[in-house]
Amino acid sequence: MIIAIDGTVASGKSTVAKKLAKKINYFYINTGLMYRGVAAFARMNNIPTDNSGKIASLAHELKLDLKDIDGKQHIFVNEDDLTELAIAPDIGGYVSDVADNPEVRKLLVSEQRRLGLEAGDAVLEGRDIGSDVFPDADIKFYVTADSRERAKRRLADDQKKNPNLTLDDVEKAVLDRDKRDKERPVGALKKMPDAIEIDTTNLSIDEVVDLLIDKVT
Repeated sequence: MIIAIDGTVASGKSTVAKKLAKKINYFYINTGLMYRGVAAFARMNNIPTDNSGKIASLAHELKLDLKDIDGKQHIFVNEDDLTELAIAPDIGGYVSDVADNPEVRKLLVSEQRRLGLEAGDAVLEGRDIGSDVFPDADIKFYVTADSRERAKRRLADDQKKNPNLTLDDVEKAVLDRDKRDKERPVGALKKMPDAIEIDTTNLSIDEVVDLLIDKVT
């Protein structure tokens, strides 16, 4: 069975997807980590991510693998673990360049689909799983929450980078991110007609996971 989980930033979809996969013993695929892996490799080798042709050629040359290590998914690029570089706080701009590259997205969507089919039973989480990667998924979820609540969830982490940030600042950033995600030229975030919407505003992570399990089983 293929379970597709898409959703808005800070809605809890990544944590929920990981916990769901663990509880039902499915393979978990963090698709965003694959784009981050390409961005990390490019950055490490001083390859400009805003050069669409170079990044597309690079992506075709790389060997990407997702592996679960100590309960955390890691991205290996050409056999090297680049996870820490891939999730660095300041890599966001590079990742956007990679994720918005049509050729790279076409390649990685194909890879993500291959991984899911090889696993047989998998939970895939991202932005375009139910629309592009697995439009034929057995079950689709769209996870979201009120923007104010999502801002509250991000506030502490964001203030580590900028102590002067207010809740209003973070909420604006969340809404701006929503707009960018929904208007991206490729792989835009969208709620598919057959997706089950899950609002996590007033729910704990475990409550959300239990809700998803009820829908799956």
